[in-house]
Amino acid sequence: MKTHKCASSTVQNILMRFGHMENLDFLLPNMNNYIGNPIHFNTSMISNNYSTEDGKFDMFVHHTRYSQEIKSVMRPGTIYVTILREPTALFQSLYSFYHFDKKYKCNLTQFISDRLSNKSSANQIKRYSNKLGINQMNWDLGMDTDDFVNTDKINEHINMIERDFDFVMIFEYLDASLVLFAHLMQWPLEQMAYLPLNTRNNTYKQILSNYDINRLIQVNMADNMLYTRFIQKFKKMINEYGIEKLKKGIKSLMAINQKILETCVQSVANKGYARTTSYKLKANTKTMCKYIAMNELKYTSHLREIQYERQKKYKALDKLMNNN
Repeated sequence: MKTHKCASSTVQNILMRFGHMENLDFLLPNMNNYIGNPIHFNTSMISNNYSTEDGKFDMFVHHTRYSQEIKSVMRPGTIYVTILREPTALFQSLYSFYHFDKKYKCNLTQFISDRLSNKSSANQIKRYSNKLGINQMNWDLGMDTDDFVNTDKINEHINMIERDFDFVMIFEYLDASLVLFAHLMQWPLEQMAYLPLNTRNNTYKQILSNYDINRLIQVNMADNMLYTRFIQKFKKMINEYGIEKLKKGIKSLMAINQKILETCVQSVANKGYARTTSYKLKANTKTMCKYIAMNELKYTSHLREIQYERQKKYKALDKLMNNN
């Protein structure tokens, strides 16, 4: 379940590479990189061009708005995973990355003082592009905005997420999360190799006062409750796995990533959308290098081509066999 501004593009690339190399069936958007949102996911959103013979899929890695209807189209044994981030940092990143300052005609500190002056007004602020704003993680995970200030409803929703998802990663501890994820999936750690995608330099972040930070904590109450719950679960998982064992895994993953950087990358720049990191690859690099540095839209288009051709050949064969 891809969440906005939580390193989910980096995790998505890991999963895309695995599914691509294993010839798995992806539930793909018909265009761009969204399947639903602001509307909750429903099966009518599935494109016939990239569907499967049985209407079931192995992988779903694109932006959507979570609903339990997703379960009806995933194959048995599917593992449900998402990633969360500290909510004030997430909102800062959203505001800057999506240029909220142009929409609201003010910088983040002005937005907090003018628009977030009280809880009721905060909850009524229209979402940017109808899908981005306050309590973003809970929004992506399917929660209704009317419930953002109701602690009972928030807890009810968090309980549902806890039941439905097998593992929740934490942005601030990405490498630790990936080591634990590899253990859960029983994959070699090399499968978790990554180059950070869709990330930006910290110099583009605005410095906030303690008042501004506290205000963001208050208005993102639902996300704070969600994050707090899963930070505790994450700590419990670390204790069960073993802290020293986890540190060794992190060290190994860092070495794997460093080797990839040295093997694949000639230079790093901030030339992507909203000054995100982009990579210039060395000449004659391995195929793996191309995919590990590929942005979401380009990789998605590539997967569409593969899946479309596969389905076309299956349909042609079925037509032949059904032609009396």
